[in-house]
Amino acid sequence: MKKFISALFSLAALSFAANVQVLAPEGAEFSPDAPNMVHSIVRASVSETGNTPVDGGAEIQLRTNVMTMGSSFVVVCEQINNGTVVGSGRQKAGSIDDLDVAIDGAVKSALANVSENDSDDSYASTAARQEPQPNVVVYVAEDGDRGDPNDNFAHKRPTRNYVSYGLGAALWHNYDFTEDRCDESAECHKKYDEDRSWEQAFVFHYARIFEVIPQAAITIVNNMNMSFGDEWQLHETFLLGGRFFPSTGTITPFLGAGFGLGIQLDDHYYENDESFAIGLAGGAELGVIFFRNSATQLEVGLAWDALWDGFDSFDRRFGAGSFYIAINY
Repeated sequence: MKKFISALFSLAALSFAANVQVLAPEGAEFSPDAPNMVHSIVRASVSETGNTPVDGGAEIQLRTNVMTMGSSFVVVCEQINNGTVVGSGRQKAGSIDDLDVAIDGAVKSALANVSENDSDDSYASTAARQEPQPNVVVYVAEDGDRGDPNDNFAHKRPTRNYVSYGLGAALWHNYDFTEDRCDESAECHKKYDEDRSWEQAFVFHYARIFEVIPQAAITIVNNMNMSFGDEWQLHETFLLGGRFFPSTGTITPFLGAGFGLGIQLDDHYYENDESFAIGLAGGAELGVIFFRNSATQLEVGLAWDALWDGFDSFDRRFGAGSFYIAINY
């Protein structure tokens, strides 16, 4: 008797099941295999609801959007029927390890009101709606063209912002300088002769990192190189630039460059007009970021900064190469 009743319940569940077209997920850019992984989890979750996931056309469609907020992930699933959103679910995962649970919860919330009769256009909700439908902001051009509804602020990727502090060692150099002076008797003698010197120094590294996409970031970098002793110098640059990330894994190398301004205080020279410099500056950086997908990162980098004295010529150049270890958070 129990087997007969179980069979009746199984037949009833099959009669209520609907075909659900699982659309390709949006926003799954945190790793190369993420789109396939998210798509597979969504299909499995659809099956667990008693419905049938299909790739072809179906009256019911399921759209999934994965968004990043710092080190967290927000999953939004929407049930679409005839172009209209009739159900939605939203879940948040604190880390990538919990992403499958968030996807499963969002899918089940979105499909909670699937009609008992798939051929009927009316949808009777079998559960209370978990989340209200998200507001959609549509860009309207001056000529009245509404444009692509998918190209709106609601679909933009959140920017990850990091502040970076680091310390390290540096190797600083100035420039060759020789100048002759003639007195009133027309006799000339050397004022002074300073060869280019290379000095060990310390570096204090500060940066703001704005990851606009997983493969690139906008950066503001400040490297301060300091050396003290019988002769001392301060070499500091402020650079606006960017970084390129060839991968998006846990351990990620990067290559960056920037352009801006710099200042120099140098006690090798004897007069104020030579011991202080301000002018254009440029720099390049190369390094590795550990724990890339974490809220706190470890960065190891190499940097080279160049400063040209004055804004009208590039005859005198100070430079500094540095190695630093930094914490990004």
